[in-house]
Amino acid sequence: MENCLIIINQSAGGAERISFDYVKNRLGNRYQYTCHTIPTDGEPNTNGYEAIAVCGGDGTLTNLLAKVYDRQIDVFYFPSGTLNDKAKIKSGAKACNSPAIIGRVSGEYPTVFSYVYAAGSFTPIGYTANVKMKKRFGVLAYLGDVLKEYKVHHISAEIEIDGKTYKDDYTLIMLLKSPRCFGFKFNKAYDEKSESGHIVLIRAPKGKGLFGKIAMFFPFFRVFFIGLKKEREGVITFKRFDSLSVKLAGETTFCRDGERDKQSGDFSVNFVKTKCNLNIMPKTKTALNNTKTAD
Repeated sequence: MENCLIIINQSAGGAERISFDYVKNRLGNRYQYTCHTIPTDGEPNTNGYEAIAVCGGDGTLTNLLAKVYDRQIDVFYFPSGTLNDKAKIKSGAKACNSPAIIGRVSGEYPTVFSYVYAAGSFTPIGYTANVKMKKRFGVLAYLGDVLKEYKVHHISAEIEIDGKTYKDDYTLIMLLKSPRCFGFKFNKAYDEKSESGHIVLIRAPKGKGLFGKIAMFFPFFRVFFIGLKKEREGVITFKRFDSLSVKLAGETTFCRDGERDKQSGDFSVNFVKTKCNLNIMPKTKTALNNTKTAD
């Protein structure tokens, strides 16, 4: 009998709607199960398992993929976070033996992301929203932080894409392998089968005060409410890329699938197929059992 580790992130916005018994019932009796909760039980040891079921938000999934993306195991993702943008990329469960395409960041702080790696305006809301508020109000918990993070950033960066260099101050740098982010389905050029991703750059207005905020409203509205399909350059730059390199003038905080991450200096990004098989488990009409069991 194969071994399966079940991980439930109790800090996820919808953690109360998932249980170990529910996961076991969904996956059946082919496995011998070990149960692990985050943060109560600390960081899970993923070695020695043929399968891992992870229950939480997009950041919970990404933290697991960072550990196992180069291993030939099955990963079952039960989305139980607040936004669950990764799970909404494709409805229904993916078949076994289906690798995912993830972004790999190389540099002083190497990491991976499953759908977005972004810095600048609004991006902190992915990791600043209060856990208790998310559990109580769901996506509405982000609204207060949206107003707080409506401000101009000046991120000095030099970005090389396919031999062409873009150098400016940006209020948004977004690397994306998804049709959606922060609940907005705006990337109309997304291709699930492609091993490429997209970059969205919004040039920073000159000032940070009221006029700067007014100036930044229009490009953000264009990107997230109207959407992007054709490549473009200017105040808004939207490009497909297989790999790119970034030079930052200073340390910058990024949102990695809803988790706080930092980068400084030079780093590069490309996309790879995971060796692990990712299965996104659809929700069922059956009510979830809230009882948390332990092996």
